[in-house]
Amino acid sequence: MTAAQKRVIVGVNGTLTNLQALRVAVDAARERDAVLYAVHVWETGNNLESVRTTAHKPGVVNCLQTVAKAFDEAMGGPPEDLDVRTVVVEGQPGYRLPRLAHRDTDLLVLGAGRPDRWTLSPTARQCLRQAHCPVLVVPAPEMAHDIPALARGARQLQQAVADWALSDKTA
Repeated sequence: MTAAQKRVIVGVNGTLTNLQALRVAVDAARERDAVLYAVHVWETGNNLESVRTTAHKPGVVNCLQTVAKAFDEAMGGPPEDLDVRTVVVEGQPGYRLPRLAHRDTDLLVLGAGRPDRWTLSPTARQCLRQAHCPVLVVPAPEMAHDIPALARGARQLQQAVADWALSDKTA
């Protein structure tokens, strides 16, 4: 009987905290000699507003581009020394991620959520409650704490990061 393939499953959404989680997941996959699953959960929701906007949400190709962009921003591209598999699933991340990471030998890696909050994100809390494998929740990088909340996820993010980098060098 052969041993089950070790897997590291990381949720990918492209936020600053998530990019840090992606870096940690890559390191964990290397340490464990595991396959890295980069998972983007395409969230549709259950309310009427979500149903109306679902038709305008990105397709699978855009979701795959989100994962590729996250690897580019986190580390200049996907690591060539690992077996990386990209997965796009529809649903709620807090429900889907623990079901993908269902083996005892799996490791689920998540970002902690917004850096300006002291509590975990709802997704991280739900994954911690439901997972049947170890879950590693990665805090936001120090830089994310210095970026104003309004700039996170907005078009001004690149400028905010550039301003932060300049202020750090001149201080």
